[in-house]
Amino acid sequence: MRANNPPETAGAVDTHRFFPAWVADLPPLLGPTKVPLIAPATMLVLLAVVMAFTRGDFFSTGNLRAIALDASIIMLLGVGMTAVITARGIDLSIGAILILSTVVFAAALKDFGLPLWVAFVLCLATGAACGYVNGLLVTYLKMPDFIVTLSTELVFRGLALVYAGGAVFFGFPDFVKFIGRGRFLDIPMPVIISVVVVVVAHILFAYHRIGIRLHAVGGNPVAAARQGVNVVRYRIGSYVIMGLLSAVAGIVLMARLDAVVASGAVTLLLNTIAAVIVGGTYLFGGRGSIVGTFLGAWLLAVVSNAVVLLGFEAFWQHVAAGVVILITIGLYSRRTARLDG
Repeated sequence: MRANNPPETAGAVDTHRFFPAWVADLPPLLGPTKVPLIAPATMLVLLAVVMAFTRGDFFSTGNLRAIALDASIIMLLGVGMTAVITARGIDLSIGAILILSTVVFAAALKDFGLPLWVAFVLCLATGAACGYVNGLLVTYLKMPDFIVTLSTELVFRGLALVYAGGAVFFGFPDFVKFIGRGRFLDIPMPVIISVVVVVVAHILFAYHRIGIRLHAVGGNPVAAARQGVNVVRYRIGSYVIMGLLSAVAGIVLMARLDAVVASGAVTLLLNTIAAVIVGGTYLFGGRGSIVGTFLGAWLLAVVSNAVVLLGFEAFWQHVAAGVVILITIGLYSRRTARLDG
């Protein structure tokens, strides 16, 4: 992004070069920056076609519902991580924020006997507060985000473990279990919640100045600041969103399991980052796609599902996911090399 470009238009695709003039007046369906989605879309379609021929029950209603449920948590976390990475950051503490938020929820409900709505508010507030702490440490103290969030991962998870003491909270009210196990129009509630979050986030990324300025902050923070964008506020805001969505994901996961385990949610971080990067978000900021993250989450969920359907041990899910990620990133690299060449 050049310094003399206003932040509202920085990074926008010049559609006049490739399409008729009227195309430029259409809403930006895939966001303000040109994020190539052909790689994750191609991998997802190919894998689905292969599985359809291999296993006739792949496209059954039950199996598609299982895939959607697996993808729902990663979609929720992926939206927040897309915002953070687009703004030139990283958050390694999302698993700990998720756990600490749900421990606060369980403690408020079971140990202190507070009303259900108060427990929900405290859970969400805990997630947002953890994200705010991360943002403050990264921006005002100028500490590396990798080190900050790695440290707060230990702090937040340690606090959850200290309070829980190895205990498992379970047996939540029916409304909580409905969030994780209920259906509306035969669609699981976790899927509905995650899709709503994805749609709202995409609208903000593609249609609102929030998304444009996040890209500007990640692409060139110095130039964005010169154009009047409050870089510190947007970077802190991205971490707060990440913390808030971690709490939401924690509520959904807790509701599905009807339990809170302070030592859980260990593998969610790598799966979330993988989904975001596979979806085309640039790891060093300035380019992100909510639609790409959606595709990345579904791709990883389909990979895990395929391993189970084909009868392999669950450990092979990591191997298969790693191979698919490498192939997808390889497609990105070849495309970039052709464009640069």
